[in-house]
Amino acid sequence: MTTTTSLTVADLASLALTKWESEGEAKGDEMFEQHREEFLTFARAKARSVLGEEAAAQLEWQYTGTLVLPADTEQATASLGEGRTEYLRYRVVDSDEVRFALVQPCGTCGHDQINELRDLTHLGGLLETAADLAKAVQGGGDRG
Repeated sequence: MTTTTSLTVADLASLALTKWESEGEAKGDEMFEQHREEFLTFARAKARSVLGEEAAAQLEWQYTGTLVLPADTEQATASLGEGRTEYLRYRVVDSDEVRFALVQPCGTCGHDQINELRDLTHLGGLLETAADLAKAVQGGGDRG
């Protein structure tokens, strides 16, 4: 003997809502992934225009979750290499203010030094200045 369980209208409505919600979540996830990839494409393009093709090709950009950022702010970051604390930051505020900067975290005071970048030479100068300062602080700088 087979027993058939019939669904009530309330059961059918609940199933329809559950299906609709899961489809909406999947579509939302897909839209977020598409937006994230577009944002990373803009970050890569900015890096190419400022640093040149060769340097930009070496960067691996990471999208920063918006929960850790101020409202109306999106950003992506890229490390300058293994073992380095400095990183590049591509940030868009209020959908129209674009910033491309070198961020140099300070382990001593806890504040970041942030410098907008003009080009690859400017980046080199900022990194060299920071290295010279670190040597001087450690007592290894030239004093001649």
